[in-house]
Amino acid sequence: MKLTTRQRAFLAFWFLVSSSRLFAGEASKPLPPELVTASQAAATTLDAITVERYPQADAVVVSDRTFVEVEESGLSHVFRDRLVKILTDKGAAEFSALRFDYDPASSYAEIRRVLVHRRGEGMEVVPESQVLDLPQPQSAIYWGPRMKLVAVPRLHAGDAIELTTYSKGFVIAYLGGPDDEKYIPPMRGHYYDSVLFQEDLPIVDKHYTVRLPRDKPIRARVFNGELMSELSFDDDHLIYTFWKNDVPAIVREPRMVEDSDVMPKLVLATVRDWPEKSRWFFNINEDARAFDWNDAIEAKVEEITRGLRTDEEKRKALLAWVARQIRYSGISMGEGEGYTLHPGTMTFSDRCGVCKDIAGMLITMFRAAGYTAYPAMTMAGARVEDLPADQFNHCVVALKTGEDDYTLYDPTRCPFSAEIWSSAEKPQHYVIASPEGEELMQTPPAPPSDNFLRIVSTGKIDGDGNLAGEMVITAGAYTETGLRWARVFRQAYRLPAMLQEWVSYVSPRAVLRDYHITDPVDVNHPFVIRIRYAVPGYAAVSETGIALVPPVARHVIQDRRTTDFLEPARAAERKHDIFLRATREFILEETLTLPGRYRLASAPEAVAVDGPEAALESSVSLEGRKLKTRHHLVIKHKVIPAEGHGNLHEAVTAYDRQATERVLLAR
Repeated sequence: MKLTTRQRAFLAFWFLVSSSRLFAGEASKPLPPELVTASQAAATTLDAITVERYPQADAVVVSDRTFVEVEESGLSHVFRDRLVKILTDKGAAEFSALRFDYDPASSYAEIRRVLVHRRGEGMEVVPESQVLDLPQPQSAIYWGPRMKLVAVPRLHAGDAIELTTYSKGFVIAYLGGPDDEKYIPPMRGHYYDSVLFQEDLPIVDKHYTVRLPRDKPIRARVFNGELMSELSFDDDHLIYTFWKNDVPAIVREPRMVEDSDVMPKLVLATVRDWPEKSRWFFNINEDARAFDWNDAIEAKVEEITRGLRTDEEKRKALLAWVARQIRYSGISMGEGEGYTLHPGTMTFSDRCGVCKDIAGMLITMFRAAGYTAYPAMTMAGARVEDLPADQFNHCVVALKTGEDDYTLYDPTRCPFSAEIWSSAEKPQHYVIASPEGEELMQTPPAPPSDNFLRIVSTGKIDGDGNLAGEMVITAGAYTETGLRWARVFRQAYRLPAMLQEWVSYVSPRAVLRDYHITDPVDVNHPFVIRIRYAVPGYAAVSETGIALVPPVARHVIQDRRTTDFLEPARAAERKHDIFLRATREFILEETLTLPGRYRLASAPEAVAVDGPEAALESSVSLEGRKLKTRHHLVIKHKVIPAEGHGNLHEAVTAYDRQATERVLLAR
């Protein structure tokens, strides 16, 4: 029987009210009436969501409603109802299973109901037997997170799927205890959140509502766009509502900035300011005695620093030991996991941990050596908005070097690196956990010259056009670290294949003859790669002259760490900002000895591109029997704004052109 819109709305309303506790546990809260009413209203609009209206979409989020109730303790009860209409077979396949993640150590989760709105055929209730509670796939971090997984009955274009969930607590491990105590955030009495109002599907309507006690006013700001908002109240509560309608799907691009830096975003917190959060993070770890050391740690510190004369030498030696000896593997210590650093004694014994524990090990050793050091919270890969909400995903070390001066160390990102603070983290926001309380700060950007790549190429062309060449490769800071890691984390037998791939960019006929690489573990000396290779018939030789492309112009090194800028730069246009691993400076110099004296009949025109984001200078000259080529490419910023893409595109396009344009030499 085909239902009218009115009949469908009535049945939806009846079902929502009568089954608000369908899969609920005995102690669960009922769904807020506001959520029930909104879900009923959204179901009446399904017929208006069509392929003609959304021709590029496989599915559309018709309604996404979140309602949060915050208790005096800071414990939050989160209700969410999400209705998605399927438009294509691909969309049906993508929603054949639904997943809802949680961490049982700190959060409680329920799937309240799963409904399939069949096109013209009413609703189908997905039984509770189709909801599975399983361990999440885990790698490197083993803290016991779980997921609710729902097998959805076969969907067809025109159907809609509705998921209603309830949770309380947080998705990172907090304090354990009886009843609801373990779900209360460690900053007791406070609430904070960061909410994105865009995704990979179009959104018709998205609402976020939070209700707090009247004595807990919240600070809220909107970034990357605009939201509608409303503040209401009753005798006991403040109710904040934020919403956005008709949001297009995000357009993905290579190397785009994090979603949180481009999507409309709401950040809110009851915490007063950053110093308050800084002091809390300091106290929670000091109270846990996270940085106490024992005799074994003290002896190891003495062993590592023995014979070293300066503080800088000692600190770098301790950094190197921690970065290399504490492997990245997260195991739960139980109480306090997720925000408390593992005790240094535990990490020293286990020889493993995640970033916070690796940082904690270095702090412990610094303190054992007589230095003052604190943990610091950062957000690797994205910015932190100036509002004291939890916006962090990484932990590092702040060493006090003066009354108000600190030096940052990151043992997680600096194994086998000459850097103590990776250029991949310049610029980056951070907050130091100190007893006085610190403001949000940002590291300065790294100049491109720090992250240089220099290739000095020499070679000889014989009378038959055969090339015998040598390349000496050196680098600095982040670029050097990438080259070191390419050696350290690759089995020795696979090394020739990597270098053969490099010389193959010169020519598919290139043959690796020999190579020498300095010790990658010795970060106190420059890292040097020397490659000898040969290419039979590289140059086209005739009675009238020679034609060739200078080998150094062939982009010998192309990998995700060193040349991550190439793919986004080659696009004709750009919508979003580009996020690179670091700034760059490429200096490519070559001297090629010719089999006789020639004159330069034709060569690529000299290039001089300069702008706010990138610059390139290229030239080819002939001095006697020496053909000299030079390219100087500079990528000036780690984050390239979309409006600066034209300058980057121009520089890289000219850089690419050099790899194909021939030099003609006449007798």
